[in-house]
Amino acid sequence: MGPLIQQVCLVTFLIFFACSTAPVADGTETERQSTSVSTCTLYGLNSTVWFAGCVTFGIIIFLEVVFLVWYKYCRDASQNLLGVFHVVGGEDTSTSPHPKTPKAVSMKDTNMNLDLPHSEARSHEVDVVLDRKTAHSQLKISHNGKVVEWVKQKQEPQTEIDKNDIDKHFDEAPYVLGSMGRAMRAYWEVSVKEKKDWVLGVTRATANRKGQLVLSPANGFWVIGISDGKDFTAFMDDDDVFKEITLHRVGIYVDYQERKVTFYNAEDSSLIYSFTNGPSYEDDVCPLFSPWNNDIDPIRILSIETKKLK
Repeated sequence: MGPLIQQVCLVTFLIFFACSTAPVADGTETERQSTSVSTCTLYGLNSTVWFAGCVTFGIIIFLEVVFLVWYKYCRDASQNLLGVFHVVGGEDTSTSPHPKTPKAVSMKDTNMNLDLPHSEARSHEVDVVLDRKTAHSQLKISHNGKVVEWVKQKQEPQTEIDKNDIDKHFDEAPYVLGSMGRAMRAYWEVSVKEKKDWVLGVTRATANRKGQLVLSPANGFWVIGISDGKDFTAFMDDDDVFKEITLHRVGIYVDYQERKVTFYNAEDSSLIYSFTNGPSYEDDVCPLFSPWNNDIDPIRILSIETKKLK
């Protein structure tokens, strides 16, 4: 519409210009005198013609401005209304050169919306016992299979390794596996009170046990750890997750159906961390424990009977 109005303005201007400057035809003296009078009359009206033309031209320009303002207002209003329909009707599929930054999800929101409440996870509690055949030689395992500690003296191995089990134990990293029944969901708790360094989680039974381990879900490890008593790490495939937290009792929950491994602060039932790319039932995972090798304080698996006595 804008170019059309401009063309109308141009045509109007040319018409008035042509009328005001029209040439006079040659003829007799009488005709010339008559034409002179006519020309004088014409030139007398010249200012009037120009005035009318300017007024008309100004009116057209004014109308064009009004139209453009009205058009812009209507377009903005329609876009705003369309935006409301996108919000109400579904996702906005328009492409933006500056994508919006996704909203950060707090740990509290994750616990409420995505993960099983701690009280329900505890209803799937199973009995876990340490497997001596898998322990590092400097790890001391209690008689009931519930306590493990690192022993600094290296003169004598703390765990005897049968030659038939040589492939089962961890030879460098201070880890030991646990055994539990096969269930679609399993939960157990571990006391790490007064421990400055530890690692807990689950691992595939077929995961590597030799040399320095690379802890990540891709390698069959869904584990978390604490160093210096407060520095938390969730070991991931790409970027590990870090934060500061102090823990005394940790609950570990495995859900094969949802393929999640979730860690809880068993003292206040809050969520610590949840792996959403967890193992399936066919993976045959085992609990994993490490008191690490910086102190002699043990970590304890809290059996159901032990917790009932507290």
